[in-house]
Amino acid sequence: MKADFVVTTYLEKKMGFLFEDQILTEAHFFSREAEIGSICTATVDKVVPTVDAAFLNGPEGQVFFYPLKENEGRHIFLRNREEKRRTGLRPGDVLLVQVIAEAQKKKQAAATSRISLTSDMVIVNRTGQVGTSKKIMDPDRKEALKVLLKEILSEQAAEEFGAIARTAAEHSSDDNLRKVTIRLLCELKTVLKAAETTPEHRWIYRAGKTPEEYARLLKGKGIYESVTVHTDLPWEEGADGGYGLHVMTPADGSPLVIFNIPVLLERALAKKVYLKSGGYLYVESTEAMTVIDVNSGKNIRGKDHETGALEQNLEAAREIGRLLRLRNISGIIMIDFINMKRSENERRMLSEIRSCTANDHCRVHVVDITKLGIVEVTREKKAPPLSEQLGE
Repeated sequence: MKADFVVTTYLEKKMGFLFEDQILTEAHFFSREAEIGSICTATVDKVVPTVDAAFLNGPEGQVFFYPLKENEGRHIFLRNREEKRRTGLRPGDVLLVQVIAEAQKKKQAAATSRISLTSDMVIVNRTGQVGTSKKIMDPDRKEALKVLLKEILSEQAAEEFGAIARTAAEHSSDDNLRKVTIRLLCELKTVLKAAETTPEHRWIYRAGKTPEEYARLLKGKGIYESVTVHTDLPWEEGADGGYGLHVMTPADGSPLVIFNIPVLLERALAKKVYLKSGGYLYVESTEAMTVIDVNSGKNIRGKDHETGALEQNLEAAREIGRLLRLRNISGIIMIDFINMKRSENERRMLSEIRSCTANDHCRVHVVDITKLGIVEVTREKKAPPLSEQLGE
């Protein structure tokens, strides 16, 4: 599979568009405030026991939702209203927190005291434990990575910190993993030290990825034969950035026009999405969930119904996998596929949608089929839907 990453300005926003084998699959906005992973000082505004949460005042007037159960015993107090008290929260307490979810329409951004820094190969945190990604299948490599991470923490006198090797670490050299882990450890120590003297409501670490960083992550995934960047904006890394990226500046015209991006976005964000076979999807998002209805149109007329329904559902599953990524649909997703009688066909359909969401940058869980024939899916909430980011 080949990847083309288009970086340009769209609706006065710096955006990146990922094409996989010439099919638009992702869109990213690169200038958000309070991006996931950013770290700041915040003050407790109020504690609300009925929702088991506190609300914090952060930088630039932002308000964070802070779940108490998740952070119990992990609060990083910078200054307390009552210096002798170190348990529980009260209004006026100053905390060090990290953004874990961006603000959406009627929801504040969420924050946690479980501070960590992340690269494509390793996560460094404050747990005091080491681990590996469940996607690393080689047991010998998993054990070797744990040993290596323990050695690094010991060498850096950082036993109170923890580290988790991500999937990309499986095929990385030990030297490269060591360099990245030490760099993140140093950055995390610097953040924690700086927090002690940083005034309230200030950013200490900004985690927003640049287009250059995202392109390197694409290359590091190892699933693309090649990654080509097409941009009409300044590119910090030069010709290929030293990461095997091929960077091109279009000689004749804007990348938006060359890749037909406005038209593709209009089609992808429509409630009715047509399939090549003649069927279509109807996508309706509400506050509670997103409902997707698969319609055959004229596609299965004249065919054996079971065979036609399976073909239609497999095509729909592939398109739904793409739309979830492109539209950044999250939360509960209910999919009404075309009814089939054979259980083996239903299993094949479920397998197809799991396969089509395997490379999603957000966690996707395909639950099962209900008695009414509805497929239940959940997708991790990280950022607002694409339509909201574009102001539509």
